[in-house]
Amino acid sequence: MIEVSVDRVFFDFLSASAMVILTNKEKDKVLPIWIGIFEAQAIQAALAGEDFKRPLTHDLLKNVIRASGGKVSHVLISDLREGTFFSRIYIASRVLTTDIDARPSDAICLAVKFGSKIYVAEKIYKLFEDRVDFEKKLRSDFYNLFLKNVSKEDLKKA
Repeated sequence: MIEVSVDRVFFDFLSASAMVILTNKEKDKVLPIWIGIFEAQAIQAALAGEDFKRPLTHDLLKNVIRASGGKVSHVLISDLREGTFFSRIYIASRVLTTDIDARPSDAICLAVKFGSKIYVAEKIYKLFEDRVDFEKKLRSDFYNLFLKNVSKEDLKKA
């Protein structure tokens, strides 16, 4: 297992999607994981330490885990099958530690809320990209997508 952290959440409003970007300790390699907009908002709110008047879904789960005497010890991005990432949430209590299958976005959000560590399996770490190359590609892809979706009339209005 290799420890990683959440570098940032990236929203792509042109395609109505989002990604969470994980980075290694040295911050020179990244792994983007495409997630839903609502999951991205939940992770972003957790990173910012935002509190809401009423518990949202991840807050509810956090409260249930704590009320049961447990805590999230860590999460593991464990596998990639047919283009889908898989993860496990490790919940520790006084008596035992158990792991639960979860979407990476939910696992990451809970890890952030609990201040727990995030790990990736070694086979997942092999998928990490050079940060500089990834950021160049991201800028290029975003620019190309923008040009593909903007009309000459839109540019005249600018």
